[in-house]
Amino acid sequence: MALSHSSAPFLIVSLLLISVTLISVKANLIDDICSKTQKNDVCLSVLREDPRSKDSNLEDLMTIAIDLSQKHTQYMRNLVAMLFNKEANSTIKTRYSLCWENYNDAISNLGYLPELLKSKDYEGLNMHASAALSYPSKCDDNFSELPVEPVQLKVANENLRELIDIILVINKLLKG
Repeated sequence: MALSHSSAPFLIVSLLLISVTLISVKANLIDDICSKTQKNDVCLSVLREDPRSKDSNLEDLMTIAIDLSQKHTQYMRNLVAMLFNKEANSTIKTRYSLCWENYNDAISNLGYLPELLKSKDYEGLNMHASAALSYPSKCDDNFSELPVEPVQLKVANENLRELIDIILVINKLLKG
């Protein structure tokens, strides 16, 4: 079937509209995800700054969020080990040791997420991400009595909760 000269402009305009719509949808995907998180500005910063997020779909963004959460949890475990080694007070050392165990458990739960995403097991993904979300709070709870939790540990725990919140929001969107 040959295109007539009168239908060619219509086809070109239609293709341009579809292209603009797809670009707009991708740009709005991160905005949509982040608007549903507890810390919209943190989410926007984290997802937009990662070079892998360009032209990403929901599953790609989930992979990024999982990766960042895993790396941050490993950083936290290393931070606690460093604080433990510098500490002389046995009570505080015990608290750091408990946090270290919490992060090991979080790392374990986060480790399941890539395969659960690949198999589209969104219920399992939600279960393990939710479990991982509980561990930074458990670490914070170890410092409920004096002396207070070091600021850098408290901030790192909050950052991990924000990263895992992104995972949970994307998971809800993937479940549909």
